[in-house]
Amino acid sequence: MDPQLDLLARRQHSLLAFWQLVAAGCSASAIGRAVECGRLIPVRRGVFRTAGSVETLWQAWMAAVLASHLTGWISHLSALAAYGFIHFPSPEKIDLVGVGAQARMPGVAGHRTFWLPETDRTTNRFVPMTTPERAFVDSCGSLSERLLDKAGDDALRRKLMTLPKLVRTFEQIPASGRRKSAPMRTFLGKRVRNFDPGGSERELDVRRIIERGGYPLPVQQFKVEVDGHTYFIDHAWPESLHGIEFEGFDCHGGLWMPFHLDRERLRRLTRAGWTIYPVTSQTTANEILAIADSATACFRSLVPE
Repeated sequence: MDPQLDLLARRQHSLLAFWQLVAAGCSASAIGRAVECGRLIPVRRGVFRTAGSVETLWQAWMAAVLASHLTGWISHLSALAAYGFIHFPSPEKIDLVGVGAQARMPGVAGHRTFWLPETDRTTNRFVPMTTPERAFVDSCGSLSERLLDKAGDDALRRKLMTLPKLVRTFEQIPASGRRKSAPMRTFLGKRVRNFDPGGSERELDVRRIIERGGYPLPVQQFKVEVDGHTYFIDHAWPESLHGIEFEGFDCHGGLWMPFHLDRERLRRLTRAGWTIYPVTSQTTANEILAIADSATACFRSLVPE
């Protein structure tokens, strides 16, 4: 096999798609002969596994994605199973979500969405799938409140997902989608103080929101020296090395150079151990409270019970 195709197959759990083979210069007749002699074994329409490869669940997930021409992502219960969430039921079919289109193929439960931003997509062992937070939101209705609490807390404890990102994922889903995720309101309401599932605050007074939530207030314009550079973090919790920074293209006057310098600044702060949460004028109060909860978690762990 061509070395590049061999490498591609290794990354795709020993799978190759017809369109990938054609793009690599293989003719349809050559592909047909490879199938006839057993070097390629059909798995799905237009998807083959290489001879001698072991059939696995990960391979089955990857085959479904390849059959969609990489326009679908493993999602819902299938994604949660891939990440190792507990208590959720095992998927009866392979869950595959697509933007504006619903996959139709044997053994696949197609889901259609009009909202799947890049922040809700990732790869797990080279298989394209939704993030743990998005899969959790999409599947929250499949468990009772008690089991959802247990599954979510276990995932947070094992760092399969984070509370700030879970809040952000839920908040960014359009209202029509959030109505289908009603259990998330209850789940987040128990874990984020003063969580308001219906509202959002566009003009943010960060300190007011954090104070209202009962969290320790951050230090404003906290001075940090990193690699010979002096920076000021808008709102910082120095004890936990967490901070909040305002971002927006308007802040840079529409110029690219200040924008790139800010990215360099963020990289240096990250290397120094800081966790910086960027916020904008569109950031909701719920997201600010989730950030404060994460940033001050170490304070609460030091308080004797």
